[in-house]
Amino acid sequence: MNLSRIHSKADLIIALNPRAADAVIPHGPVLSSATIDLYVADVVKDVSAKLADKALAANAMALSKTMAKQAAASMVSSWEPGDDICPPWRWPHPRPWPWLQVIDVDPGPTQWVLVGAGDQIELANLLTHLAGMTTSVEFNQQLKGLATNIARGVASTLVDEFEKCGTVPRKPFPSRHLTAVEAGA
Repeated sequence: MNLSRIHSKADLIIALNPRAADAVIPHGPVLSSATIDLYVADVVKDVSAKLADKALAANAMALSKTMAKQAAASMVSSWEPGDDICPPWRWPHPRPWPWLQVIDVDPGPTQWVLVGAGDQIELANLLTHLAGMTTSVEFNQQLKGLATNIARGVASTLVDEFEKCGTVPRKPFPSRHLTAVEAGA
């Protein structure tokens, strides 16, 4: 399971507004809190599509929709004449940041077997990070609870999946000189 797209969306939120992830170092506001909450809802939606437990996936999708509705309502209620959706940029206009573009790279054949429970733990960890980016105490608690339920669901199979993953050692690089073992001697 390739989770780089979901991680890149979370990284985009941090790049757009560093205060969404870090309140220790003061940064100037770039986007409104409602906009960041809407972005967090979008990442939760993407996470819901990757969850193995269908009940938790439905719960995550419902939470994402609720978060998006509240964020959108907050954006509309705080709308004032002259407000811009985009933040004001100094000239020259910002160009697309090449380091923020999502690039889906096909890794090709792999030597290892993916561990599904490990991916689920990674998604749960991402949800705990997203919980810290939202401004709602209620959504913060729900995201952390969802992450806990995901981790609890895969805890029983996690060790078994790692032990039985079936990963084999890679083949050695070809060399000009064969060793005695490789030559069959």
